[in-house]
Amino acid sequence: MKNVSIHIKITLFIVLFLLFTIVIVLFLSMSSSRKSLSTATDRTLRTNAQTIERTIRSIMLSGEAPIAVRTIRSLQEIEGLEQIDLYRTNGLTAFHDHETLDIVNAQQQAFKFRKTPRITKKELDTPLFQNVVNEKRPIKFEDLQNQYLEYYYPLKNEPECQMCHGTSNDILGVLHLRISTAALNLQIKKAGFTLSVILILAGVLIAFCLILFLNRLIIVPLVKIGSIVAQVGQGNFDLKVEGSRGDEIGVISDQINSMVRDLKEQDRMKRSLYLAQEIQQNLLPHEYPRSENLEIAGRSIYCDETGGDYYDFIINDNDVQHRISIAVGDVSGHGIASALLMAAVRSSLRQRSSMPGSIGSIISDVNRLMVKDVEDSGQFITMFYLSINPTQKSLQWVRAGHDPGIFYDPHSDTFEELDGLGIALGVTEDWNYEEYSKTALKKGQIIFLSTDGLWEARNNQGEMFGKEPIYEIIRKNPSASANEILNALFESLNGFLQDTKIEDDITIVVVKIIK
Repeated sequence: MKNVSIHIKITLFIVLFLLFTIVIVLFLSMSSSRKSLSTATDRTLRTNAQTIERTIRSIMLSGEAPIAVRTIRSLQEIEGLEQIDLYRTNGLTAFHDHETLDIVNAQQQAFKFRKTPRITKKELDTPLFQNVVNEKRPIKFEDLQNQYLEYYYPLKNEPECQMCHGTSNDILGVLHLRISTAALNLQIKKAGFTLSVILILAGVLIAFCLILFLNRLIIVPLVKIGSIVAQVGQGNFDLKVEGSRGDEIGVISDQINSMVRDLKEQDRMKRSLYLAQEIQQNLLPHEYPRSENLEIAGRSIYCDETGGDYYDFIINDNDVQHRISIAVGDVSGHGIASALLMAAVRSSLRQRSSMPGSIGSIISDVNRLMVKDVEDSGQFITMFYLSINPTQKSLQWVRAGHDPGIFYDPHSDTFEELDGLGIALGVTEDWNYEEYSKTALKKGQIIFLSTDGLWEARNNQGEMFGKEPIYEIIRKNPSASANEILNALFESLNGFLQDTKIEDDITIVVVKIIK
């Protein structure tokens, strides 16, 4: 039934319910009819027995046995009565011999016996007969298998009979009536068949009307709603469930229309996010700077569709010393707002870097522009700006509220933090950023820059990645290229996180002196 349509389910339910109802009604009706007819038959039989009993008593008082016999035979011809027998209390039929005439008159004479028609001798000794004799009360018995009804009626020694039969309270005899119930059962069957036909026809008509009604009221609207939901699932958000109803179907329609509007808005926002993500990815470097003295590799991963992390490689074609500048930034927050601010900072930094000036003045000028852009929004960006002069084997850096860079010298196996004073960009307009420098760069030395999302990343047990794995990977891979070290760092991070989603953007830049 899982894959059966609701239309078929409702139809089957209605049909089965009506069939069950018809069976119950038919059973109750047949039972009621049988009970009513049985009661009527019993009442008729009891009335006949009382009538016969009074008739026989009158004959008994007259003392005429021949009249009694002929009367019994006449009464047996009453419609529906199969048998009428009059028994003495010893179980023998009356009027089959001279002695049994005393049931009419104890003073019978021989010549009257000769005039009395003979009754076939029968003997009755059933428990029912004995109960009637002992308890002196009528008993009814019905044989359903052989389809007949029996009635045993005691003939009491009434006061008017005691002149001939004495004053004993014993009964004089038992009247046995038997009537066939075959006609009654046939009548009940015919009535049941007629009722069955009527109920079935009525049930078919009711089922047909109910199915049409439910089809129009429920099935058709649900099919339309299902069709619309299916099309919405395929991306068509311009559909609407038509019609205005005040019932549950109307409520569902309104909720679906509201859902479609929300999905349309979410789809619009999602498309905007994808567009923003695409734009942001295009703003990140697509290739690493080429230099015979340096290897540079970098990568950003975002926890949302768009992020606030940023890195860039800036080369001034007019710079005769062929310096390479590297910027790593972390905008506060996530999402569209952070991505827009990152794009603005990138544009300002690239434009200002193309002009003359120290890297300290470059960052100071960018900061003044940033303060005006963010105003009272509370946003800011931390940045580490590094400039490498491969010709002079030196580097300069500015630290604007960002975590220090890491400088590794494999010759002495030592790590050094590229520290310095400086607050985040966009906080104070008149802040002058200082630049710091390092000279005498040697082959094999490694510079590592990152955002705090790397070492603050947590696994499903709440443990932080930390900086120790970073030092260990750099120390173990002194001969690896910058890109290989970058890949090793991300592989270690992924192994630590397993399937845990990162909660902050992560950016890593690795620089290796190769000459």
